[in-house]
Amino acid sequence: MAIKINTPITTDEGFVVDNAFGYLNIYILTPNSNWVNLNYYKSEEDFVVGKSPLNINTIPSQVQTELTNAEFWGTSLAMTITNKCVDAIEAITGAGTVEIITG
Repeated sequence: MAIKINTPITTDEGFVVDNAFGYLNIYILTPNSNWVNLNYYKSEEDFVVGKSPLNINTIPSQVQTELTNAEFWGTSLAMTITNKCVDAIEAITGAGTVEIITG
């Protein structure tokens, strides 16, 4: 899954990016060992063509998902994990600033 951050984000180099694209690398080893590494790009196109991710230390680059057994074995695992990432980012960027991209 992927996300779009609908608020300006400043990179570590001082550049402002509007509508940053975030790609979620989900790692699930066991119900108690799982996390997501997040990479951010200027746009979805930059991700698709293989450009390097942005350096942004002000928002999470890794989220520990801390899944319950019910979440782990449930039917909406990918959405549950994505929502946990959205919550972690919005804790910094503000409510309603992250959009989930499903298509």
